[in-house]
Amino acid sequence: MNTKKTKTTYGVYNLIEWHARLRMGKATVKVAFTGGSITTQGVTPATFTTENPVIQFAIENSPEFHNGKIKVVRRVKLNGVVEIECNVPKVALPIPAPAPISTESVDAPVKEDENATEAQADNEAEAEDNAETVPVTTQVEFSCNDDAKDYLEQTFGFVRSKLRNREDIVAAGKARGVDIIFV
Repeated sequence: MNTKKTKTTYGVYNLIEWHARLRMGKATVKVAFTGGSITTQGVTPATFTTENPVIQFAIENSPEFHNGKIKVVRRVKLNGVVEIECNVPKVALPIPAPAPISTESVDAPVKEDENATEAQADNEAEAEDNAETVPVTTQVEFSCNDDAKDYLEQTFGFVRSKLRNREDIVAAGKARGVDIIFV
């Protein structure tokens, strides 16, 4: 998206100087309005001039601008063009399914006698115990923390704010049987 670049002067009337702190999302923009005067000849507003489109956006979308405390004194169109880029949305990658694990156990043939049923029962119980103690793990590779957080959030419902660093991400993955590897 391209727009014409402008140089805008904003003014605050009835103030000689004002250092405004304007909220823009989670960020704060500090703007210094200076050079104002109030004399018997008239009122000169405290002004601030900028060519920066981000600061212009912050000022023109602030409550102070909307309620009339900050006003546009003059706007000059410049020859330049402001190019605004946007991030391309990420394509959701398919989540790999965990590999199936065979629970069949290979036993040597047992001669049928009175101890055969007991030995077979012991072998089956041992196979079940081994199946319970060997957790199913899947290895998933990520290039950055945000991708791993997205995976854990979408797959297991983790809260992103609880995953503050790589150790938290790896621990959350291990809790769900996933080995998270960063490349």
